[in-house]
Amino acid sequence: MSRISAKSYQRRTMIAMTIYVALLLLVWPLARGADNSWLKLACALAPVVPVLYVIALMARKVLQSDELEQRTHLIGLGVATAVVSVFSLIGGFLAAAKVLPPDAAPVILLWVFPVLVVAYSGVRGWVARRYGGDSCGDENSPLALRLLLPAALIGAVAIYAEFVKHDDYLAGIATGMAAGLVVVTLFFAWRRWAGARRARG
Repeated sequence: MSRISAKSYQRRTMIAMTIYVALLLLVWPLARGADNSWLKLACALAPVVPVLYVIALMARKVLQSDELEQRTHLIGLGVATAVVSVFSLIGGFLAAAKVLPPDAAPVILLWVFPVLVVAYSGVRGWVARRYGGDSCGDENSPLALRLLLPAALIGAVAIYAEFVKHDDYLAGIATGMAAGLVVVTLFFAWRRWAGARRARG
């Protein structure tokens, strides 16, 4: 199996995420109105397919890395898993005790993968800098810029859901996810700016 380049990895990831957004907009909403159980299941799970492809792509990239890069990936994944587990546990207890609204549990589950990816990327970048490497590995753009595209795509989902589909539920979920990504993007952009400023002076 040939080593995947950073450019190819980024291109494939962006294509997969674009397909994810298209499926979320066009196919996923059909699940609620489908009469056939198999059609309902297929529509509900369609957006999962490109996400699984991205996970496989990430696994391939990690396996093709050297030992130091694999170590940074492992630490990032370990910390991200702990963070997501704690927040999921807190959310689960609050939902079970009816502190959160009844429909909060599905929303919590939808946040698991995005939070895992963001936490993993942030921790991995920090660990890479601690080891004296580039926080982005062999990738050409900083993390803040790489987070802007998913934020924009999910923002487009929110706009489409609100003004075209008039689906308040999907619009709310997408708005929350896009806003969360924007906050994380601003945080990493600020850290990059502060680090560059410290390095200069």
